Amino acid sequence: MATRSTIAKLGKDGIIKAVYCHNDGYLEYNGKMLNEHYKDESKVDELLAHGDISSLNENIGVKLDFNDYKLFYENEQCKFYHRDRGEDLCFNEFESDIEYIEWADDVANGFIYLYAFGAWYVYSNGFVRMYGKAKHEFVELEEALYEKA
Repeated sequence: MATRSTIAKLGKDGIIKAVYCHNDGYLEYNGKMLNEHYKDESKVDELLAHGDISSLNENIGVKLDFNDYKLFYENEQCKFYHRDRGEDLCFNEFESDIEYIEWADDVANGFIYLYAFGAWYVYSNGFVRMYGKAKHEFVELEEALYEKA
């Protein structure tokens, strides 16, 4: 069973652009991958420009046969529904973080990542219990990864 997540960026215009990611949404994989390989704003923009993601990896990569799992693994590259499987380009835009969280909770019911002000943040319903955070309160991704270690 997949651990779904969403990945988004807060733009300078205040709009949040978000995509769905089907696999490995937990902190130890997608969280770590975003924190280590997607710190540059232009790389975040390039990632989101491809729309919904099947699997995140350290490289955005090039078009491959969606079912060639070995080649995606060897190239350490992302697998996108639009580029690699030919589906319609899909991403969502929101005017507030609450709107984004409500959509993401419904779509992914997992980890919710947000790039804003040059850093990654993460939200999960589990944080309300784990960290005593208020509902809809993001945690800095590095803090969440450190707490998990």
